[in-house]
Amino acid sequence: MRGKLSLVVGILILTFALASAQEYSMDISGLTNEEYNLGENLTFKVILLKETTSVNQQITYKISDALNKKEITGQANSNEKITIKVGEDFLSGLWTIIATYSDSEVKRTFLVGENSEVQFLIEGDDLIIRNTGNVQYTKTIQIKIGTKTNSYKQNIRAGGEKILKLISADGTYNIEITDGKTTIKRENVQLFGTGNVVGAVDKELVGYTGFAGANDPKNQDNRLISLNKLPLALIFITAVGILTALVFVERKMVKKKKK
Repeated sequence: MRGKLSLVVGILILTFALASAQEYSMDISGLTNEEYNLGENLTFKVILLKETTSVNQQITYKISDALNKKEITGQANSNEKITIKVGEDFLSGLWTIIATYSDSEVKRTFLVGENSEVQFLIEGDDLIIRNTGNVQYTKTIQIKIGTKTNSYKQNIRAGGEKILKLISADGTYNIEITDGKTTIKRENVQLFGTGNVVGAVDKELVGYTGFAGANDPKNQDNRLISLNKLPLALIFITAVGILTALVFVERKMVKKKKK
């Protein structure tokens, strides 16, 4: 009898718990665009219903990109508009909104469009390439110093920047930087170089290695000397030296055996 009573009580408790869990229903509305661009407002509201009646309660929300590199969290009242500006640090791609209240949760997704933007700045003899877009900047830029033009392939993360040092023989020059879309021009820029080299050098590599885009000096693998880069004559001399040493050792061993 007691066992049956315990079973009935357990069923009643479970039924009540399930009814309580299903008491609230949630949804996210107001996402009018499939894709949002930088500078636009993302507006939505969290609908909270108790059975069929709209209720106002404090909910929490989280907005994040697919890689969880950026996360926005906050609290708001249900059934009220929430507005978030899509800023420059919003990476392009799929984003998710998660809203929660008590044990209830709802998810909705939206897209942030790609925006490839760059800013060129010339400060003294430094060229600053600043990626103000939300995707990797991989364009090739042309740097014209006087009458000489060189091209440099870029690879700058979203929100990052690179500084190149402009070089030429000592003097003043008219300079133009362009990637075909964005262009900057400056006149009478003083440069302090020597020799006939004209172009741009990665500022982090000045005094270490060649032009922009050269290997990172922190990468130990790139410091290893490849045999392919050694002069053929040096390889030949080394080989002859090794053979001579082997012949010398062999002769010594033969003399010892004869004794």
